[in-house]
Order: sequence, then structure tokens, then C-alpha cells
Amino acid sequence: MSSVNGTELKQLVCNNAYQPRWESYELEDLGAQEVRVKSELTAAKHGTEKSELLGKAIYTNAPYTEGKVFDRSQKRNHDATQWNVVGNTTVGSVIEVGSDVTHLKEGDKVYAHGGFRSVHQGSHFKQLSNGLTPEAACCIDPANFAMAAVRDGKVRIGERVIVSGMGAIGLFAVQFARLSGAVDLVAVDPIEARRELALQHGATKAVDPNEADDLGMASREWFPDGADVVIEASGSYAALNQAIRAARYAGKVIPLAMYTGDPSALELGEEFHFNQIDIISARACSHPQRELYWSESRIVETLLKLFISGDLHPHGLPSPIVSPDELPEAYGKIYHAPEEVIKVAVRW
Repeated sequence: MSSVNGTELKQLVCNNAYQPRWESYELEDLGAQEVRVKSELTAAKHGTEKSELLGKAIYTNAPYTEGKVFDRSQKRNHDATQWNVVGNTTVGSVIEVGSDVTHLKEGDKVYAHGGFRSVHQGSHFKQLSNGLTPEAACCIDPANFAMAAVRDGKVRIGERVIVSGMGAIGLFAVQFARLSGAVDLVAVDPIEARRELALQHGATKAVDPNEADDLGMASREWFPDGADVVIEASGSYAALNQAIRAARYAGKVIPLAMYTGDPSALELGEEFHFNQIDIISARACSHPQRELYWSESRIVETLLKLFISGDLHPHGLPSPIVSPDELPEAYGKIYHAPEEVIKVAVRW
């Protein structure tokens, strides 16, 4: 394998069968405004990467036009068997700087969007501020989407809230809902370890949907009229339908996941129609945001302040954090054993 400054250049790639493997790669000559970064902690983003690897993300099959609609007339077959670099965010140390770089120097700790690569190169790296831990930096992406969902749901002091799906985004949605004033907050997930972590993130109750059986009916046991706001972060159409049923009359349901698969479990002729439910799509990286003076950059700026102040915390995340030798097996569990992983990361 190739190497840079004594570090072997290897990256994790995966196919649609979730059989990840290490492979070698090359770096181009360092640009004047670029830095090279030796990775120290890198984390995945399970839902998005899975939809892309499986070829289920709409943008892998049809172009998103300037008119903000997917042009299905240009739909193409996505080769889901191809191997793709995986991973989402990396933290590391600068080992080389371009001739025009003045804001960073060798040895600086930085972070940026980037996959499971031993060495990264680019001009997009930001300095790891004092108080921002590597674990928190690797959670900026899920926290970003969670914060947008809670803002779009307008969670206020005293609200009764349900969050469905305790992946990394759902867990941060629990924290943001509590920060926004939710007093009664129910976290829903079938995996016990995730429910336990949700309580650490601020949930007042954690529920296994398989035991609740009918979430819509069960919600009336927790809240007499249902939840004021239900944030749906699982990406399951069946869970979205239950979220609608769990909302009170004229309540709000905030889907923030990318839904794929069979939508037949979604019934829009029942509670959605009878109870005048507001379903509000939340996506932090869609531009522009709904509110005039808010953007994704402002959302990120805010959550960085919250991480640094300690008001926001990556309780138990990423999880698990494994060694490079263990990473292929751990990453494969995202598909083959999802109950064992929440946000896979590697410590190099």
C-alpha cells in the first residue's frame, strides 16, 4: 500500500451486501490551500450511507433539478454492487500544509466531513476548538439534523413529546427537545441499549414499540390527548404511521429520516385526515431553511456553542469505537446486526 509521512494510505470500502474491506488509495499533490490530516477518530452515518449503498436514495437514481423536483424521466439504474468509500466525519492532526494556508499549522487538531481514510486532504478542515471533544465533533452531523427537527417542530416549554428511532439523530433530538422545554419526553426504539442511552440523553420514559403493540393507543396512556409533537427519526413508514396516530388533535409530526422501501403501512385516510395533523418535513441541509434568518451554518454554529458549553453532550456516542482491524466487521453490523451498533467509529 502507498504511504504518506510513514502512514499507510488505506480506506474502507463497502458494497450493497455490506462486506466491507480495506483498500489502498493515492493522494494528489497537495494544493496551495489544502492540508493533509492524519485521522485519529472517524465515524459513520448509518442511515444515509445505507440508503446510498443499497441504491435506495432517490438522488442515486434521478437528478434533483433547479426547480427542486426529482426528474424521474431521467431515472437511471444505480449499480448498487459497486464498492464505495464509507464514513462521514473525521477528526485528526494536520501533518502537512499548503503554501497559502495561514489559519492552520502542522500539529493542529481539526475535523471535517470525510470517510474512513487514514489520511485526508482538502481545504475544508476546521480547527477543533477548545472544549469540543473529538467525539462531539464526530456527532456534529446527527446533532445538526436533530436540532433542525426540534426547531421545525417548535417544541416549547411544557410540551409533551415523543421521539421515535434512537439512532444518533434521534438521541440528539431527545436532548434538543429537553433543552427546548419538553417536560414529558418518550423515546421509542426496539433495541434495549438504545432505550437505555435515550434516558441518559434526557428521555423521561423509554418504550419498546414491540411491547407497546399499538403506539397510537399506548400514547393515550402516557398523555391523555396524545403528544403535542412527535419526531420520527427511524425512517420506517410503519413508524411514521404510528407517529401520526400518537399525535394529539392538530398536533405536529416531524419526519427527519429519508424514507425508503414499501410505503403501504402509511395510512393517510385515518388519523392524519380526521385529526388535522401537521406533518412537517425537517432537513437541516436543505436550502433555504424555513425561517428567514436561519441557515444550516447557523444551526451548526449554535450546536458547537452548546457542545463546548456542555449543554449538549454526546452521551455514549459514537458507539462502538473500534480499532482499524475491527472496523470491517463492525461496519458490516450496520446492516447485518443493527442491534449491536449505534454510530460506528474507528480510533486510528
